Amino acid sequence: MNKYPPECHFCGRVVDRPESIKTEFGEVLGGRCRCGAVYVCDPTGHNTGEAYMEALALAKGDWQIGSIDQDVDYQAEDVDYDLKTHQRIYTKGFSSMSGKLVFVKLAVPGTESAPAPVAAPVSAGEAPEEKGGGRKLKKRVRALLETASFDEVAALALQDKGVIRWLISSAYDKEDVVSWRAIEAVGLVSRAYAAGSVEVIRDTVRRLLWSMGEESGGIGWSAAEMLGEIIANNPDEFGDIAPIVWSFRDEEMFRAGVVWAMGRIAAVRPDLVPFTAEALPQFLEDKNPVVRGYAAWTAGILAEETAGIEKLLSDNSEILFYDQHCLQRRTVADIAREALHKRV
Repeated sequence: MNKYPPECHFCGRVVDRPESIKTEFGEVLGGRCRCGAVYVCDPTGHNTGEAYMEALALAKGDWQIGSIDQDVDYQAEDVDYDLKTHQRIYTKGFSSMSGKLVFVKLAVPGTESAPAPVAAPVSAGEAPEEKGGGRKLKKRVRALLETASFDEVAALALQDKGVIRWLISSAYDKEDVVSWRAIEAVGLVSRAYAAGSVEVIRDTVRRLLWSMGEESGGIGWSAAEMLGEIIANNPDEFGDIAPIVWSFRDEEMFRAGVVWAMGRIAAVRPDLVPFTAEALPQFLEDKNPVVRGYAAWTAGILAEETAGIEKLLSDNSEILFYDQHCLQRRTVADIAREALHKRV
């Protein structure tokens, strides 16, 4: 394990030890570099997403950070850091045991920002969309979602990051199959970006987590489902945020989405969500039939020996259930029956 004085990611100056900074939005453990960058410390390395949000808010001066884009309005980076010794840590494979120091620097108008992600090849005869193509871009993305053309959505997203924003904004209506396909597409787009521009997806993850917090001033209605899709499509890169998503299960407005997210992750990497087993039985008795149905579905994927599933065999409550790119109306009893069949 090698340790070095912590240097600013943007100018190379050695930075001071993080201190408690009082702001209008609470206290932040961080500091400011002379170059204008700010930094926030996550001492454990387990709440880095929150540290990113705090660093963005500290840099901007308020929590209105939902409209700013990474590599356009700001740059961000994190390094492994030990608060106790005030040293940066570098040892391959050691990062999961250390804390984090998150650096953010706002872009200065009129200067070049960081390089944009490399775009995917454009098909013959097809011109790339202008950045922020507005209504034209949104109309095109929706048309692709209506035909479940996910590969085309991913290719378009590599050309224009605005696609990710449109997917998120299109994912609010749980009674519309296009919204569910937008949720699915976020995961597939994240996989495409992870090959060479993973920071774009890290930024998306931070935004989604922030939208679920009280500080955002809004409600990330489908944030949990989208995070589940991102983790399911990139389990090695983002598996560590599964417990963070799970922590929102007590919020009634997010509960169904959180349980759905655990099912999606479990279908790919059940080892990432072992903590769900203890709480699933209570969700099988939730007052919301959607939660009950999703809990039975997730328990079936995990092959959990949950007695509560049998009790749902007489639950004829109907819910909308997204599967194989289609939105179906199913009874909780039907989902429970299928879950029990998977355990046999």
